Amino acid sequence: MASAIEAGVDNMRKGRPISILKLALGIAGIMTLTMSAVVVGQPNSTITMGLTGEPPTLEPSVNSGTPQRSVKLLVYRGLFNYGPAGRPVAELAQGYSISSDGKTYTIKLRNAKFQNGDPVTADDVVFTFDRIRDPKTGATFASIFGVIDTVKAVDPTTVQFVLKQPTAPFIDYLALPESIIVSRKWAQIQGDNMSRIPMGAGPYRFVRWDRGQRIELQAFAGYYKPGLPRTREIVFEFYPDDTARVNALRAGDVDLIEYVPWQSIPTLKADSRFALYPGTGPFMGIIFNTTYKPFADPRVRQAFAYAIDRRAILNTAFSGQGRPIFGMPMTPNMVGYSKALDSYFKYDPQKAKSLLAEAGYSEGFQARLLATSQYAFHQQTAVAIAAELKKVGVTVTLDLPDWATRLQKNLKGDYDFLVVGTAGDIVDPDFLSDYYASGPIRLNSAPGFSDPEMDRLLQLGRETVDPKVRSQYYVQLEQRALELSPLVFLTWREQDYASSARVRGFVNLPGFLSFQSGLTLELASKQ
Repeated sequence: MASAIEAGVDNMRKGRPISILKLALGIAGIMTLTMSAVVVGQPNSTITMGLTGEPPTLEPSVNSGTPQRSVKLLVYRGLFNYGPAGRPVAELAQGYSISSDGKTYTIKLRNAKFQNGDPVTADDVVFTFDRIRDPKTGATFASIFGVIDTVKAVDPTTVQFVLKQPTAPFIDYLALPESIIVSRKWAQIQGDNMSRIPMGAGPYRFVRWDRGQRIELQAFAGYYKPGLPRTREIVFEFYPDDTARVNALRAGDVDLIEYVPWQSIPTLKADSRFALYPGTGPFMGIIFNTTYKPFADPRVRQAFAYAIDRRAILNTAFSGQGRPIFGMPMTPNMVGYSKALDSYFKYDPQKAKSLLAEAGYSEGFQARLLATSQYAFHQQTAVAIAAELKKVGVTVTLDLPDWATRLQKNLKGDYDFLVVGTAGDIVDPDFLSDYYASGPIRLNSAPGFSDPEMDRLLQLGRETVDPKVRSQYYVQLEQRALELSPLVFLTWREQDYASSARVRGFVNLPGFLSFQSGLTLELASKQ
């Protein structure tokens, strides 16, 4: 049964021939990629973006935060990516069809080139998804792509995925930043160096990485979208300190920044020299390590949901901006949204004390809360949570390492409970699989938590195509998730970018997709 691609105006256009790239590895920790072809983009045009931190890795299959995704999404492209309208659009794919049983996806590739001059082939696609599913790779979404039974090259420009069961959001998963296509040849030559020297089929080629300072990209003359990218060079510089990042924008040292500090939003918004790109979609919450004895009891986890005043978090960490969450992080336009579940919890310290007493902790207990000092709003959220829990007898010790260390501890389950600031990775309720599905520890999953009923409902929701039936499964799933509360969601937060008014074309992707907005830098220019 054929399915049409929702795509932009360039969906069906052919790629363009390019010159062969010459690769060279620099010294002193600086990675360099040089090329003989003339680059595109406006002459001498450079956009410098201030990131909140240095990417810990550029490994294509791993999600290690928004700064890393911003870089990856310019060097690489997937079969699909999320476009400015918030829907999957064709990238390296040109068209696709789905079998009548919903299990076989046949995808035709467009004429595109990698930045070393090689064509993007079905063999590269097969290699990419075999690599993602290989446990040795440590891919973030390896378990999701376990739904693939086989992936094979039908011919050089046609790839076929055969799934173990129908998967309604499969195209959404192919649009993830961690589903970007890598070159088999490049991966085999570079090995572990791929995490430091990326090479893909995206609009910008990697030039250099000065550790602790910047990453430089240059427009790729062989990019398959005519007229793009619009800027000759993109430079990423690292500003973990909020004030320093805003001051760099004000001084003209950078043209665009991410994670605009909430206290700076009003002044930047009122200044005609700058443009603000508002968005709401990310959310804050806590994840419990259910192998830690108190948090093995759902009553304790629910107690925390009642004990924490969401307004205290918004006032402490977000200058009062954002909205409380007393249920699930679902939006009204999403399959499975239930308004009734929006008010499942409320702020009720007495209820929290009662639940703690029922669980045998009437005198409270001590717990270690992992957050990070690198992002002020993470740290301030942790401070507010600790203050709120002290009111019900729980003593919290804060663990506030840098972001890279926080990620390592997160993936090892080295915490009692954890501040998480995240969003759904796809615009489909199956994003909840990343939080609740049984399996190894993931960035957003609760260590030690496993529930067969939730696994069953996740499976049914994923396999079912009918939206009404899917919705029923997800409402049941959300009810169960709130009863067990391995995660407690706290606040929606405003997630803004800001730029010089000279920057045109950049888009803050809607809702959950804000973390993937770096992709739209291919559309950006500086007047």
